[in-house]
Amino acid sequence: MGIPSLTKHLFPYGETVVLGDSSTQEDGPPTVRSVVIDGPSLVYHVNYRLLASTRISNGTLDPQPTCDEVSRGFASCLLQLVQRGVQIQQICFDGALPIAKRETRRGRIERSRQRLEIARRQPLVAPSSEQCQRSPMRPAQFWSSRHLPSCFRNLPENPFMVSAVFEDLKRRWTKPRLATELEQEVDALELGPSEYPWADITVMVPGEADPECARIASLAGAAVLTNDSDLVVHDLGPHGAVIMINSLHLLEDAADKNNSDIRGLRLLPKRICERLGIPNIQRFAYELEQDPQIGLSDLIRRTKKSLETEEKKNDYDRFLKEYRTRTEEESISQDRFSNLVLDPRVCELVSQYELPDIYFSDQPHVYLGILHEDPSRRCAWENGRIFRTTAYSLLNSSYPTERQYPSVHEFVRRGRRIVPEEVILYEPLQFPTALRYVDTRLGLASLVLGDPSQHYFWVMFALAEIYQDPNTSMFPEFTALKQFLERGRMGERGDWVDIHFLASIHAVFYSLRILKQVLSMIDEEIWKGSKHLSLLDKLPPAHLLLVSRLELTKGFQREFFAHQSLCQLFQTYEQTYD
Repeated sequence: MGIPSLTKHLFPYGETVVLGDSSTQEDGPPTVRSVVIDGPSLVYHVNYRLLASTRISNGTLDPQPTCDEVSRGFASCLLQLVQRGVQIQQICFDGALPIAKRETRRGRIERSRQRLEIARRQPLVAPSSEQCQRSPMRPAQFWSSRHLPSCFRNLPENPFMVSAVFEDLKRRWTKPRLATELEQEVDALELGPSEYPWADITVMVPGEADPECARIASLAGAAVLTNDSDLVVHDLGPHGAVIMINSLHLLEDAADKNNSDIRGLRLLPKRICERLGIPNIQRFAYELEQDPQIGLSDLIRRTKKSLETEEKKNDYDRFLKEYRTRTEEESISQDRFSNLVLDPRVCELVSQYELPDIYFSDQPHVYLGILHEDPSRRCAWENGRIFRTTAYSLLNSSYPTERQYPSVHEFVRRGRRIVPEEVILYEPLQFPTALRYVDTRLGLASLVLGDPSQHYFWVMFALAEIYQDPNTSMFPEFTALKQFLERGRMGERGDWVDIHFLASIHAVFYSLRILKQVLSMIDEEIWKGSKHLSLLDKLPPAHLLLVSRLELTKGFQREFFAHQSLCQLFQTYEQTYD
C-alpha cells in the first residue's frame, strides 16, 4: 500500500534497465531476465492504460474496462515479457490483509465511494454508436505513462477485475486461446509444457502477496514488478530488486518498429543502502513513516542513529512485523487451497478461519467493494444476499464449534457511508430449510429459463431474483426491461437507472459465485441432498458473467427472444410468488 514519499527519495538512486533481450549495443543498460509479478498492481496498471485509450465522448461509467478487456490486456503484457526472454517466476495475488491494515482497506473503499458520488454528479453522454469507443491497444500503450483524461480520474475501479484475471490465468489462457483471442504467435515462445502456461506460477497467497513476492525474488535474484513501494522494504536478498510498473515504457526504434525495448527503473535496496551509507532500508522506511515531510539529509542522519528509548525500539519492532516472512501456518494454508480457484474476497474470509491470530479480530468480515451503481439508490448488494448468507453459513459450519461464529460483517455502502452490516448465519438446524430454498429457486429456473450453460439463463435468473425481492421498490415494466435486454438501456438514452439495474444483476451473479466457491471447499455430505446446487458448476467465468450492459445484450439478439424470455419469467414467477 506504500509509504508516502519513499519512492520519491529512492528513485534518484535507481538505475534504468531493460526487461529481457536488449535491442541496443553491449554498452546499453543492464538487463533483467527474471521477474516476480505483483498481480493486482499489474491488473490496475492495465485497467488504467485501457481507460486512457478510451474516447472522451463515452458516458460516465461506460468507459470502464470490462473484466474481459483487463484479462486480455494482462495476458498480452505477459506475452510481451516472454517474447523478450523474461522468465516469470511467479504471479502473486493478495488473499487477505492483516488486522492492522483493515482501516487502510476501509479507507480505500471509502475513496471509491466518493469517486462514485463525483461520477454521479457528472452528466452522462450517450455514445452515438451505443458502445464504448476504445482505441485498438498496441503493445506500446501498455508500457506508457499517458495520463488519464480528467473526466475519467474519478471513476471507481471495476470491483471484479482482479478476480477475473486470477481465474483466467488458472483456467482460461491455454496456448490455443492466447493465439486466437489475442492474435499472437505463441508456438515459438517458451511457455512450458502445461496446457495453461501460467496456472502453476499463479498463486493466491493466504495473506498479503508482498512477503511471497519478496521470498521468490530473494531465492531467484529476481526483480518484483509492482506499484507498491512497500516491496522495497522487504528482505529481497543480495540480488533481489523492485521495478515500479508505472516506470516501464516501450522504447521503439524509429527506423524499425519491431525493434523495441521495455525499459524501467530498478531499485536495488542493497546498492541503495551502500550509496546512502545506511545500515538497511527498513530503518530508512521506518523513519520516513514517522515523519513523511522530512528531508533526505535529515532522514539519512536519523537512520544512522541508534534507537535511544525502549518505546522507540518497540515501535520499530511493530513496524518490522509488517514486513515479516510468511509463517509456517500460512504456508500450510496456501498448500491446502492451492488447487482451488478462489476470489480474493472468499480467500480472505477463509483466512480468518484458518489463521485467526493474523487475520481475525472480533467478527468474520467480507469487504464486498463498491459496485458501479447509483449512490442515491439502495445499495445493489441487497440483491443476492440469500446466496451469500448460505455460503457464509456453510463455510462457518465446516469448522469446529469453537471456531464458529453467529454472524459475518459485510462492509458495504449505506447511503454516503461504508458500514459493517451484520449478516446472521444459519444454525445447523436451519440448513435443510435454507438449502432447500436455494435448491428450489435453481430447480425452477432450470425448468423454465433455458440452458444453464448459457449466459442468458443466468441473466434471467438474476432478473427473477430481483423481481421476487420484496424490498425491490420499483421493478421495470415489461417494455423497458425488454429494451434493456436488447439495447442495454430502458429509455431513449442510457441513464443511471440502467447502470444501477446492471449493478443489481452483478450483485446476484457475484453472490452465486461466492456460493459456488464455498461449495467447492466443503464436505459434500453437508449438501448432498440438494438436487440442483450442482447447476452452479455451469456458472460462467467472471470474464463472461460480469459483463457490460452492451455485452449483456448479445445473448438476446435473436428475434423475439427477449420478449419470449420475459413472458416466461413473468408468467412463471407471478404464479409462483403472488
